[in-house]
Amino acid sequence: MKTIFKIILCSVLCLVVIIGGIRLCLTSSFIDLEYNLFGVPEDKFGFTLEERTAYAYQSIDYLLGKVSDEEYQALTLPDGNPLFNERELSHMQDVRDLTLLVLRVWYGSLVLLLVGIFIGKQKGWQRELMQAGKTAGIIIILFILTVLIAVTLNFDQLFTAFHHLFFEGDTWLFYSSDSLIRLFPTPFWVNVFLAVGIISFILALVLYFCCGKIIKETKREV
Repeated sequence: MKTIFKIILCSVLCLVVIIGGIRLCLTSSFIDLEYNLFGVPEDKFGFTLEERTAYAYQSIDYLLGKVSDEEYQALTLPDGNPLFNERELSHMQDVRDLTLLVLRVWYGSLVLLLVGIFIGKQKGWQRELMQAGKTAGIIIILFILTVLIAVTLNFDQLFTAFHHLFFEGDTWLFYSSDSLIRLFPTPFWVNVFLAVGIISFILALVLYFCCGKIIKETKREV
């Protein structure tokens, strides 16, 4: 029973940390950092920083379900033409569906984590809680290091593999003049992968060392 408990809690912690890193990137603050500090190149087709930021905010809100399909489809360029074509809108619908599914998994994992902590304390399984946390920290660190190495060696291949895994065919491929590419060019996505990796890596390190320290202190007391 304790082994099953540790496996479930370890898996839940991995989801909480990694998806938590993704959630932090789905914010207006991250958009501001991307466009102002992270070196994302200016739009060569003419978006001003203010226009680009406004459209990106609305895109994030759309992915989070705060903007409806109708509202998102109604967005226009400064000249009055539609901001996105049908191919872009179709892809964004797919991304939104995936985003909302992942976030539901995250919310569920947070609930399971709280339940697991409660059960662990009730049954006196504090040591098992810490062991699960330490193991989760190791797994996350190894996973993130693998991803960061892949980003460094060949981001395009990683990005392509990611899209083939979660989307059908070539529906995610666009022209450089399409609005989605103008708003979210390749350097933007490199930064996203790096940000999620760094955030998750730091959280995993904290988890690993804190749980390990508590385990050592518990051994001394025994």
